[in-house]
Amino acid sequence: MSSSIQLKQLAERSRSVANTVAKHDLPLIERNLEQIEKQSRKLADKVVKPGEVHERKAPYFLANIGIDGDKLTQDVKSISVLGAFEPRTILLDTDVERYLDHKHQQTITSIIKDGYTQTDNEYNALFDCCLSSEWDKTKRKVFEEFGQHITMRSTELPTSGGSVFRSQFSPSASLSSSFRASTSKPSYITSGERRISFKNESTLQLNQRHLVYFDVIVKLNNARLAKIEYGIINEFHNAARKISLDYGRKVVQCWRALASIVKESNVFDGSFKRNPLKQRQFAPAYQGPAFNTAYKSLSFDLINGAKHYLEESYREWSTAYVNSFRNEAMLGGQPSAINMARAVLRAIHRSNGGIPTTGLRMVDNIPIWGHIFILVRQGYYKEALDVAKGYESLLPRQDIHFVRYFERFITNNNKLPSQDRQKLVAEMKQWNPLTFQDKDPYKFIMYQIVAQLEELPQKPPVESFLTTSEDFMWMRLICVREIEPIVGAPNDTLSLDSLQKTVRNLGPSHFNHGGKDTIQYFRALLLTAQFERAVHYLYQTTFTEDAVHFAIALAYYGLLRIPDKGEAMALLVEVGDRMIPYLNFNTLICQYARSLAKGNAPSNAFQYLLLLYLHGDPLTEAGRYQIELCHEYIRQLIYDTEAFNELGKMKEYMPLMFIDNEGEFTETIINTLARQCVEDGKFKAARSLYELTQNFEEIISLLNKMLAEYIWISIRGVVMQPETAKELDPQEISRILKEYEHIGIRKISPNRLKDSRTLLNLVDFVESYKQQDFVRAVTIIQQIDLFPFEDDIIVIQQKASSIEAFDDQLKNCIPELLHITMRCIYAYYQQLKDNMAKGTPGLLRKYTDESATLQRKARALVTFAGYLKHSVLSSDIYHKLHELDVQMR
Repeated sequence: MSSSIQLKQLAERSRSVANTVAKHDLPLIERNLEQIEKQSRKLADKVVKPGEVHERKAPYFLANIGIDGDKLTQDVKSISVLGAFEPRTILLDTDVERYLDHKHQQTITSIIKDGYTQTDNEYNALFDCCLSSEWDKTKRKVFEEFGQHITMRSTELPTSGGSVFRSQFSPSASLSSSFRASTSKPSYITSGERRISFKNESTLQLNQRHLVYFDVIVKLNNARLAKIEYGIINEFHNAARKISLDYGRKVVQCWRALASIVKESNVFDGSFKRNPLKQRQFAPAYQGPAFNTAYKSLSFDLINGAKHYLEESYREWSTAYVNSFRNEAMLGGQPSAINMARAVLRAIHRSNGGIPTTGLRMVDNIPIWGHIFILVRQGYYKEALDVAKGYESLLPRQDIHFVRYFERFITNNNKLPSQDRQKLVAEMKQWNPLTFQDKDPYKFIMYQIVAQLEELPQKPPVESFLTTSEDFMWMRLICVREIEPIVGAPNDTLSLDSLQKTVRNLGPSHFNHGGKDTIQYFRALLLTAQFERAVHYLYQTTFTEDAVHFAIALAYYGLLRIPDKGEAMALLVEVGDRMIPYLNFNTLICQYARSLAKGNAPSNAFQYLLLLYLHGDPLTEAGRYQIELCHEYIRQLIYDTEAFNELGKMKEYMPLMFIDNEGEFTETIINTLARQCVEDGKFKAARSLYELTQNFEEIISLLNKMLAEYIWISIRGVVMQPETAKELDPQEISRILKEYEHIGIRKISPNRLKDSRTLLNLVDFVESYKQQDFVRAVTIIQQIDLFPFEDDIIVIQQKASSIEAFDDQLKNCIPELLHITMRCIYAYYQQLKDNMAKGTPGLLRKYTDESATLQRKARALVTFAGYLKHSVLSSDIYHKLHELDVQMR
């Protein structure tokens, strides 16, 4: 019973809810019959009675501004809005089906709105990205045109993404399908990437530095072609020696330094007599992961090479210095290393103008600590140890263990074992700074060398004995114990990484003697193995040509890091927290080649572009990109300089370009370049390129395109520039075709030649039309047999089908040709009507027959146009043909 009562209560509550929902929100308006009649009469008075004309002020007002009010009224009345909106009805809470339908519609509307918002946001983001990218590329182009570059910091290695700029060798969309050859090889250069221009308007003549370095570049490429190791640094050194004045001497010293750093020796006329260095020998270690085992080993080798150069330079200085003070030096007749060191000390501490010997420990008027130091500074480590052992008994008690430390330093490859170093440093920290003025500075220097400390404890005065930048660099290099800072290592341990930062922090002003010798800082960067920064710095000075060739030498041995894709805007890119430098070698070489690409020097520029292939590698994506980019640069060089006669010489260097055979060279360089010339309207240049490969089929296709281009321009009435008119000369094209037909080249397709003759006849047809010789024009177009002029459906269908088989060049001209053909027929027809109106009795029948014939031809053309596909003939042209046909009836 209780259950049935509960159900009844639930039913009553449901009915009450439904009745509540069904009530109207608005109150009912109750009117009596009199009020209703009064409101009805007011509404009736506003209605226009049949036959009455309501006031028309609005149409006159709208007519003043060119709006047809009546027509707008009719358009509005024709619109049916019955299904546009649904009347709003109250949705009952108990109507589940309509509720779900309503939610479904709301969901769809929300999805559409969200999709619109997302699409709008994505479009704006893409637009901003493209705008920013285009601006970056524009800045890069400006920088390259003016030879200026900026340094860029990045957290990731930069690559060249797709650019908004159209590449010189990215075919346009309208012509790419017709003239770009298909290839199975993937393209690693995205369409639209910017390329450098080799057009050079400068009148600057090649200077001596260009010439002396260029000879070495040619020999280098020939050696690479013969797969022979080439001592490039020594050859650049010899070339720099030919440059006169103080300029040459400074550069020569840098080349000597680099040769010592990489240990390029035993070279005569570019050939190694022994221990040859191979191309890209250091690349795996130098360009591999930073601070791995191979990189550390290479870095120590580079440091040792830098020390060797500074020691060799000091030996030369010592000899010159002793010769300057022969009497004071007293070298004698046995100029051994030990005796030479004594002579140097006598000259340095001479009584008349030398450094006083106060505080120095002397034996036979020779500072014993200075004797050891001079031998070490000259690189005679074994002799220095022998001298130290000879002086061991003369050393004071507190220095009695020095010789033992020094011996372990020499025998352990100039690096004291860690335990011994800790003991030695602990002893040095016990020194009393109050007695420094009585101590020997040479002693402090030797202790600093053996302990390999960047700075001595308590900092005793030694600056007066290390006065030159070479001494500064040598002292720092010999004290380097690690390549990178090691966590947990003592703070006094000097690493190459920290030394490099020190040199950078000191900057050019510290090394360049107040700007008087700008190349000293470059040499300091070289000696600390900062090759990318060294080249970047030198490139911004007056030594631009030398910077380029230092970069070439470093790249040849693999000692230059470049971005994976060399399209970064900055010349120098510093990546990551360690600020690892990457040099844009591509930009550097292309800028230099651009300066050579003038007059008779395109071949010189080509020799430099071949060097870009040093970083090519068909086994890696970055290497394949580099190869294709180099191909692009070479094509651009030929394109800008039109040095087509150089292609034969360039072909000799195919192996350096990673091109296997002549066929690949023809397709990769010549044909691709020819297609680009076609797209840019350089038809004669394209024909010259195709003739080099005897590709007569493409030449005929090219000539057909030139004729079609001429026809299109003539029909449109475009005024041609002199250069365009010179390119599109129908008489010259006709002469070439006749020449090819005369020699009977079998490689040419008969259909191609047929198209050529058709196009030449069409040129005559268009010229007759322009001269308003309509009778001759109609005669020519009938002889060409391009369009049907008889009302035969079968013939018309055949002609329409044949249009689809035409080349694109001819097919693109069909709409305009069809239109002017109809206009010629119509003009001819009007001439006949005029003649008939003059009433010449004997010719009246002839004019009548000819008029009827022209009418049939016009109808045939309209029928023919109807059978053409919309892709060939637009509806606009069809309507124009139809209107002319109607006017002739």
